Amino acid sequence: MKKGKIMLFALHSLIVYTFLYLPIMITILFSFSESKIQKVPIDSLTLKWYVGLFSESQLWSAAKNSILVSIPATIFAMILGTMAAFLFQRYQMRGGKVLQLLILLPYILPGIILGVSLSLFYKFLGVQASLISVAVGHITFITPVVMFLVMDRLKRFDRNLELASMDLGATSIETFLKITLPNIKGALISGALLGFTISFDEIIVTFFLIGNQSTLPLKIWSMIKHGYSPQINAIYTLIVILSLSIIVLSGKKLFSKEG
Repeated sequence: MKKGKIMLFALHSLIVYTFLYLPIMITILFSFSESKIQKVPIDSLTLKWYVGLFSESQLWSAAKNSILVSIPATIFAMILGTMAAFLFQRYQMRGGKVLQLLILLPYILPGIILGVSLSLFYKFLGVQASLISVAVGHITFITPVVMFLVMDRLKRFDRNLELASMDLGATSIETFLKITLPNIKGALISGALLGFTISFDEIIVTFFLIGNQSTLPLKIWSMIKHGYSPQINAIYTLIVILSLSIIVLSGKKLFSKEG
């Protein structure tokens, strides 16, 4: 009976992981295809689609814009989200649950509603569409992600450590830097990685808030409209490798310090 449950669990896991990761593997495989026609088996392998990326100045400009938006948006969201997490977790206030829901609302609303709303709000204020307006828009839906991750960590954090630190003469700032911050570091790293990923591949909100410039997801979307190319697969593969590298390096650093 136990062996049957293990086999059922293994089959279920195989189906789930195949459904999730097989499309990714196929896309990576097609990025090395000589032909523009996506078919199996592949006739021959090539690196020309990767080599061709280095001559695409517009593509690199779009990637730079994505980074210029995602990094500042993630940093500000981490600051605001952490402050909000401490506020809601450490202080009991009337209407606190409602305020949490209002902060979460931009994340759970459909992107088109958030994008249109922010676009109209910017027009009302007379703010021109730019990378700055996009970054501010991204902050609105990254902040709740960071906030709830930090709040969850603070719930499991023993505040007696902070009290003991201050009883021994440490200031509030010293206690935060030496006691609190190391204990919520994992939540902050997770929030930063997740927030950066969400911001980097956001299309809908960005579409309504950007001006004449373009981010990498918008550039890829415009390329797809004009005909699918293995070059898009190559871009996708590089993004996957970069994302996995960041996660692996962050995980090694986190676990090595914990060890």
